[in-house]
Order: sequence, then structure tokens, then C-alpha cells
Amino acid sequence: MKHTLHTGFYLFARRIRKLIKQPVFVVLTIIGNSLIIISSLLLYHFEHGLNPKINSLLDTVWWAVATVTTVGYGDISPVTTIGKVIGIFMMIIGTALFWSYTALFAGAIMTEEVHELERLNKKNN
Repeated sequence: MKHTLHTGFYLFARRIRKLIKQPVFVVLTIIGNSLIIISSLLLYHFEHGLNPKINSLLDTVWWAVATVTTVGYGDISPVTTIGKVIGIFMMIIGTALFWSYTALFAGAIMTEEVHELERLNKKNN
């Protein structure tokens, strides 16, 4: 059992390393992190002093991560029109990025199994 667990973990780690090296993964990561940084700075600029729940830049980073990851914790919400527009933009882009990451991750994990099933299907036909 221990050997099987070790082998499974090794295969999983190898697949994750392959995923991280994919250019699409790198681009999505750069876009996602840039979105979080830029929106945090913008929200801080437009809401600090007007929104009682935003006291530091870390508050806006917390909000940006919660929004982009679709968690929507809800403890901080924009109060200005521009802040709400930034939030809407982040919800739409964040959802698309989250779906893309999910698809890439699932593909990295399941690719070997799909190829094996295709091989078996061709062999049986």
C-alpha cells in the first residue's frame, strides 16, 4: 500500500510539474496575478477614505483575491461607482480565469488516463 501511495504521489507531482511548465499556465498566472495587483491598487485608490472597511492595501488585496477566486467572502464590498465597476470586471474575468485553471489542472491530471483509454478502445475495435 505504501509503495502504491508513493508511486501515485510521484505521478501526481510529475503531472503538476508538467502543468506548471506549460506556456498557457504561465500566461494565465501572470494575467491573474496582474489582475489582483492592479485591481487592489485601483480599489485602494478610489475607496480608501470613503469605504470604512478599507483601512490598508492588504484589505483590498483580500477583497481582490476573494473576488477573483469567486469565493466572495463579503466582508468588504465597494461603495463607489468606479469600485463597483472594478468589482464587476474582476468577477467576470476571475470566473473565466478560474474555469481555465480548472480545465488545465484536470487536463494535466487526466491526460495519461485518457490516452490509455483511447489506446484500449483502438485495441478492442
